[in-house]
Amino acid sequence: MKLGKILPVLLFGLLAILAVVLVAKLIAGAASIITGAFNAILGLVVIIALVIIVVWMFRYARKHK
Repeated sequence: MKLGKILPVLLFGLLAILAVVLVAKLIAGAASIITGAFNAILGLVVIIALVIIVVWMFRYARKHK
């Protein structure tokens, strides 16, 4: 085969591989963002729950002196 016939095939294959890698990295980045947001929401829920528990403890202690 001549270089003129092989070169377009090689370029197309390279572009296809690069496109697959790009899509995989974009999906991984989106998953990372979603995971980070989920962790932030869980952290806020835990902090709110701890504040509620502390407020309840002080109310309970004030009522049962």
